[in-house]
Amino acid sequence: MKHLYIETDSLELKESCNTGWLRVIIGDALDVDLRAAQYKGKRRQEFFAQFSIPGRDHEIHSSLKRVKNTSKVRYIPPTDDVQSVEVFEFKVDPLASDEVKKLTAVELLAGVVKEIGGEVESFTFTPTSWQRRAIEFVASNWTQYKYTLVLELAARFGKTGTLLTLFDYSDAQVLVVANYFKSVNTSFAGTIRTSFADRFRWVDISDDDFESKLDNFLSEGFKVVVGAALHDKTRLTKKIEKIASIPNRIVVVDEADFGAHTKAQFDKVSALRIDAPLLLMTGTNADRAVSKHKVDASLSITYFDMLLMAAQTLGGVN
Repeated sequence: MKHLYIETDSLELKESCNTGWLRVIIGDALDVDLRAAQYKGKRRQEFFAQFSIPGRDHEIHSSLKRVKNTSKVRYIPPTDDVQSVEVFEFKVDPLASDEVKKLTAVELLAGVVKEIGGEVESFTFTPTSWQRRAIEFVASNWTQYKYTLVLELAARFGKTGTLLTLFDYSDAQVLVVANYFKSVNTSFAGTIRTSFADRFRWVDISDDDFESKLDNFLSEGFKVVVGAALHDKTRLTKKIEKIASIPNRIVVVDEADFGAHTKAQFDKVSALRIDAPLLLMTGTNADRAVSKHKVDASLSITYFDMLLMAAQTLGGVN
């Protein structure tokens, strides 16, 4: 098997905010200096995903050029600016974060790679001792039919990795990450891209084609993480009803003490979590995060707790 790489740079990411297309290079050579030389000004590249393929990269290039992909990806012939035959542009949401844009490209390319017998290469996410404690707390309460939980977790805890690992361990099909603004999107998209891209997909509730994306990913056997900014009023009621129709899901409210605790947002969260577990996550003000929810159990892990657990893991504390 050979390696396939996909790369871009900050200037291309910035330009995609205007064009809605993210320009990348897709090839089987990992040579930063060679790649940089393909650009005027010798811009340094970011290699942001890696795949294993049975042959050379030209087979991937040919697949991407097929008519069925033209609305989502297009080939860019060599120009004075880009002296490469491996340049493609992927259709992205110009308002999305850089991580969501990169994940959009990775997900489409992963489908093409899979068609020729290749696979996504990812880094194994290994939970820390404090992340394992939070996961065990949630799992233990679920076995006792306690489904409304508060997790007050310190800064640097790694909430994103904790939630995605919990989701991976569970038999749930959908993880809904609700918050007042889209601030969590970058973190979740980035972690999915590096560690879970072979089995997870990301969908934003604000996408015009949200329902079809969700259905397609589930039908293809992927677990789906849904980013749900509660302040977004674009057909939100219908989309919440769509999510609530999926029986096997987990609902998380991130930064539950900020915005999401108000009555208007409480009603949306209540609709999202009908017959589903609810995790209210915050770093501070757990009492405000609770809002009107009837909480079954809570867990608080401070930064000092994390230091103690790290020392115990290393054998420094009895």
